[in-house]
Amino acid sequence: MESGIENQEDYEDRNVLSEMSARELEQFISHETVGLLIFGACENHGDHMPFGSDFIMPFELAKRVAARYGKKMVIFPPIPYGVSSHHKDFFMTVSFEPDTMMNVIRDILQSLINNNIRRILIINGHDGNIAPIELASRIIKERNPRVVISCLESWWTLVGSIDKDLFDVWEGLGHGGEAETSAMLAVRPDLVNMAVAPKDVIPKLPDNVKIYWKFNELTETGATGAPRKATRTKGDRIISILENVLFAFIRDMEKNQWRYGIASSSGSSSSSSSNNNNNT
Repeated sequence: MESGIENQEDYEDRNVLSEMSARELEQFISHETVGLLIFGACENHGDHMPFGSDFIMPFELAKRVAARYGKKMVIFPPIPYGVSSHHKDFFMTVSFEPDTMMNVIRDILQSLINNNIRRILIINGHDGNIAPIELASRIIKERNPRVVISCLESWWTLVGSIDKDLFDVWEGLGHGGEAETSAMLAVRPDLVNMAVAPKDVIPKLPDNVKIYWKFNELTETGATGAPRKATRTKGDRIISILENVLFAFIRDMEKNQWRYGIASSSGSSSSSSSNNNNNT
């Protein structure tokens, strides 16, 4: 029997659409196929982290989830740009306008639907994409009511809430901070230079009311949080948490054929009724 690691290596590259031929793609497509989208950004993450961190880590996470899930998942090419106007005071920020980003997401979602992908999971790697993803998804859902669009919209807040003892400072939060740096150490340590990680920058912000800040109001280094507290061990734990969250979500959705809410209840009732009829 093959181990899980061997299976992961076997499937890791096969699920990525940009690396498939048309013939290879055929074996992945059915009414049960899950389309996995990744939205990131191109912006300064401090002197120690790469500009593409917001899509590099989610892409690696997606491949690990697909490795466990098998041939029912197609990973679409990551979008390496996002809404980063609040970072534009830092050199080489490449940003979409919010309406452009929303339209890009909307068109990609509709393209998946046009190709009979009805189950869609988004992994978002950047805070500026949260609003455009929601707006685009709601527009597409209105046009295509039978499609399911789901999103892991802010992994960086989720992991600290699941494992409250994981981080040393600020629940791991920050841009290029403890959580993000740890995650990159887990998936692409060759792209992280801890020798130049900046000192802690914990911005003073209100607890209960949100301020729409520009990033140069919070830091002079391109990073916030506590990147020097990052470790590979923490990163491995982050990836494990997120992989398990996503895999559990997919398996739970599968139990009801990706129905949810009222549809899930009616589906269960219909199934129960059918079983009862068969027993009479």
